[in-house]
Amino acid sequence: MITLHGKRVRQTLEEILIPEKTALVVIDVQNDFFDADGVFSQAGRDMTLAQAHLPNMRKLIAEWQAMDLFTVFVRQVTLPDGRGDSPAWLRLKVRDGKSPNYTLKGSWGATFCEGIEPREQDPIIEKLRPDAFLGTCLDMVLKANGIDTTVLIGANTEGCVESTVRSSAHHDYYTIVAEDAVASSNAQFHDASLALMKNRFLVEPSSRIIDTVNANRR
Repeated sequence: MITLHGKRVRQTLEEILIPEKTALVVIDVQNDFFDADGVFSQAGRDMTLAQAHLPNMRKLIAEWQAMDLFTVFVRQVTLPDGRGDSPAWLRLKVRDGKSPNYTLKGSWGATFCEGIEPREQDPIIEKLRPDAFLGTCLDMVLKANGIDTTVLIGANTEGCVESTVRSSAHHDYYTIVAEDAVASSNAQFHDASLALMKNRFLVEPSSRIIDTVNANRR
């Protein structure tokens, strides 16, 4: 802990992870981004990393919920007939040949993966762009519940995860990434994104995050 301009600044993971002030933010753990029958896989994306890290995501969520800590689920949606997609956004969505209709609202592809189960009290935030704060009520929901720290997991590392990580910090949250609970369909981009985030944010194994929360609860 240091003091700058009269403000107490928490620095270490142990100082930052105050259970009642921390939210787990689960980003886009949906069939189209993980399943072999999803849009990303059908477009030829490599789902090896996503499948390898999905059990870590399930485990971290289950442990977090078992401690009755604040959990938010974020879901990417595409509106029918491209009604949420500008021409510029459509260009980005189809640049590698995949369908622009991934996570179509109401579809199987937009559904959370098996084992990813929000409780009745867990907010579900729908977004139209990678940044989970952009045009959503996520910031309001977190602040309304006294949250000043986010732990982020999900997909895709270099896309929606990194966009939300940056935005979390820009919205003045202490920001933590669970290194083994984020995934991508491109291992090279995943590694590059993690390298960048490690230079700016706290990036830790999910086991250390849970152990630290447990220690701080005691």
